[in-house]
Amino acid sequence: MAECHSYHPIGHIKSIFETKNGTLRQSGLSEYARASLTINKTIFTNPDHSLENLSQFSHLWLVWVFHQNQGSAVKAKVSPPRLGGERVGVFSTRSPHRPANIGLTLARLERVQGDTVHMSGVDMVDGTPVLDIKPYIPQYDAPHNRTVSEKDVELSTKADEAGAEEVIEQTETKVPKWVGDPEENLSVIFSSRAEKDLEKIDISKFKWLKSRTEMRSAVRDVLSSDPRSVYRKTKCSDRMYFTSLDTVHVTAWYDPDIDGMEVLRMKQEI
Repeated sequence: MAECHSYHPIGHIKSIFETKNGTLRQSGLSEYARASLTINKTIFTNPDHSLENLSQFSHLWLVWVFHQNQGSAVKAKVSPPRLGGERVGVFSTRSPHRPANIGLTLARLERVQGDTVHMSGVDMVDGTPVLDIKPYIPQYDAPHNRTVSEKDVELSTKADEAGAEEVIEQTETKVPKWVGDPEENLSVIFSSRAEKDLEKIDISKFKWLKSRTEMRSAVRDVLSSDPRSVYRKTKCSDRMYFTSLDTVHVTAWYDPDIDGMEVLRMKQEI
């Protein structure tokens, strides 16, 4: 019999990303990607007690569920967006389509208010079920150089070469080239019409952003990371792209002349 585990969410994300379309694929790509999480009172009688001392940390891990996955079929090989259709093993990717549809996000902790955590740098759509919160501890979570004692060096026959009491062994971290480099992101420009739209936006209706400048930066962050799917990149001839951010509907298109995205319209949703 197949082993099965079930979990109850500790709460659901409230996020700047209202729809899956346009939600960042990775965390940490935009400081304006804000969200909050209120701990469910069915989990703890006093949910605020569970968050005590969390504010002593600058970042946290969120374990959550890809709840908008459609279909139950899971493939051993998938096509990451940056590979243009080439397939690789699912466990070498962060594809949402996995045997266990669990997501992992490293977010900046902005503040804790009672039973609610406020964060930035997220990559989760509004309504995402969260299973757990863990503090980010760089001493344990980030790869570090390892200090080797002189005795260890001698035992490994490196004493003559070292000539010192301590040797620092470099911890090598590597990723394949197809993962992509932020420096290779798309350029983003705003049409004159989009600029006029931006000036007309009522910032008092914003839920997450604080100014038009932040809205511009958030749109740039989303589009520069190229949120288009492989299908849209290769099969759609119109090159149009639509998304919504904090009450504003954004219309853009991919312009091959600049190898980037041009924002055409920014209309505030009523």
